[in-house]
Amino acid sequence: MRVLGGRCGALLACLVLVLPVSEANFLSKQHASQVLVRKRRANSMFEETKKGNLERECIEELCNKEEAREIFENDPETDYFYPKYLGCLGSFRAGLFTAVRQSADAHPDLRTCVTAIPDQCSPLPCNEDGYKSCKDGRATFTCICKPGWQGDKCEYDINECKDPANINGGCSQICDNTPGSYRCSCKSGFFMLLNKKDCKDVDECSVMPDICGTAVCKNIPGDFECECAEGYRYNPVLKSCEDVDECSENMCAQLCVNYPGGYSCYCDGKKGFKLAQDHKSCEAVPVCLPLNLAKNYELLHLAEQFVGVVLYLKFRLPDITRFSAKFDFRTYDSAGVILYAESLDHSAWFLIALRDGKIEIQFKNEFTTKITTGGKVINDGQWNMVSVEELEHSISVKIAKEAVMNINKPESLFKPTNGFLETKVYFAGLPRKAENTLIRPINPRLDGCIRGWDLMDQGASGIKEIIQEKQNKHCLVTVEKGSYYPGSGVAQFSIDYSNISNAEDWQVNASLNIRPSAGTGVMFALVSGNTVPFALSLVDSASEKLQDILVSVENMVMFRIEAVSLCSSQQFHLELRVNRNNLELFTPLEKGITSSENLQKQLAILDKAMKGTVTTYLGGLPDIPFSATPVNAFYNGCMEVNINGVQLDLDEAVSKHNDIRAHSCPSVLKNTEKS
Repeated sequence: MRVLGGRCGALLACLVLVLPVSEANFLSKQHASQVLVRKRRANSMFEETKKGNLERECIEELCNKEEAREIFENDPETDYFYPKYLGCLGSFRAGLFTAVRQSADAHPDLRTCVTAIPDQCSPLPCNEDGYKSCKDGRATFTCICKPGWQGDKCEYDINECKDPANINGGCSQICDNTPGSYRCSCKSGFFMLLNKKDCKDVDECSVMPDICGTAVCKNIPGDFECECAEGYRYNPVLKSCEDVDECSENMCAQLCVNYPGGYSCYCDGKKGFKLAQDHKSCEAVPVCLPLNLAKNYELLHLAEQFVGVVLYLKFRLPDITRFSAKFDFRTYDSAGVILYAESLDHSAWFLIALRDGKIEIQFKNEFTTKITTGGKVINDGQWNMVSVEELEHSISVKIAKEAVMNINKPESLFKPTNGFLETKVYFAGLPRKAENTLIRPINPRLDGCIRGWDLMDQGASGIKEIIQEKQNKHCLVTVEKGSYYPGSGVAQFSIDYSNISNAEDWQVNASLNIRPSAGTGVMFALVSGNTVPFALSLVDSASEKLQDILVSVENMVMFRIEAVSLCSSQQFHLELRVNRNNLELFTPLEKGITSSENLQKQLAILDKAMKGTVTTYLGGLPDIPFSATPVNAFYNGCMEVNINGVQLDLDEAVSKHNDIRAHSCPSVLKNTEKS
């Protein structure tokens, strides 16, 4: 640094003043604000008022704070500059101001050190990542931030994803904030559009057609689903649909049958259960029309058994005794055996029967064989007093004490042995082998009642006690004409449904008069092995106190008439016509011709069965699997059936449950009928 000669004295004086202070490491208050004392600039007024020059005043020469003030012309910059200026002097002027000496590593020389002091941006005060530029100011600085940064020093990243003015950064799905910026991304199953903000769903079903294998691929936002039909579950390993075994999940209360794509619940109708409305649980088949089932132990029910006899008595009386039988009789049946008596050696026998509603007498002994039918018709459901008495030369038959027949006979009906007349008497049936001995065969089964009997003039001694012990031998107090199915068994028939005019064809024309007491049960069915190729049934409707009429082939419903009021004291008439091509169902309410989509397929199943062997059942089904038909409960109520023009007589059935009454039906309870 060049120093003018005129100022050397002053400089030396300053050094003399400063050296003692440096030894003390502190400046006095006076010297802290005035480092050098110098003369006025050329002693000129203009020199004093001229703005100072940093290079000339503080580098080439030494300046005090006042001179520095002249350079910056403001206090903030002066206050900022001057302490740092002293630091530069301490670093580059040996022996001066050691207390404020700065590191020499920052600047290479005094000039660089001093000229850098006024620049507030050196060293850089701004965040290097976030600033764009630094603007020097008066003892301060301003950091100009890059987009995405904020703060005095651009030290804070702006989270564009949370900008309320630009929700989610303008991204349609995911906004990812990054230092000084952000980017949009998409969820799995979506791809980014060219605008780098919006996402669009990837249609996996189109991109990868075989992604679901044999299942149906359904595209959904961001993903896809492999769908199977109801009752099937998708196997992602095999990429196929597998049947769901719902039965393994205990879906049904009693019996569950699984099949591909579904399942069905069944209840044991033979035990009085039906499927509830939820199609899973079972409930008791309710009685919808209560009947008067009151019985009287003094009334002997002649139709207690389908096969055999109801009651057997043996008499051993004095040889002067003659055969006699007196009783009150009630029936709607037209034919059957009332009483059969025979000698112990079977050589003589005597029959009281009913044929075409009239009394018939047949007898045979060693002297004669005779058969006589006569008198008025008595199968009117009323009580009729019948009297058959052996006289000396004839047999007298009276009805209501009025003689209707008088049959000649040469000798006694039964021959005494050892002074006694020994006979066996059978009610409502014939003993074994007796049917072959009759003069004119007759079906022995008879649905009727007897009361007030007197046999062989012995009164009712011993008989009442036998009847009183067994409820099934008791007759109903009041009955009406018809056949009664109590919901506990079936009647079996063997019927040929072949069409006479065409051996290859068949037809089923059924006419039914029904008065059900329960709203669920099988009325008419054709059975082949363990299958039911055809059935006509009732089932309780979803509507309260109403019933549906079902026509089914195997376990499929072909036709349904819904919500019919059947449980009433009035009979309901049904007509059914079925052949290999058509199905018709007639009721007083409507005529139904099935419109099932599977009509021809189901009729083909029926046609195949009809070309084989089918068995006809009334009132229910035999012991076959529950799943063979939609309904398996026994029918409960009164019913008369006509098939192809022939009225079915339950007495003519191949077999019949003993509780089924062929020609008598209980009356409806009076209080129920009124309601």
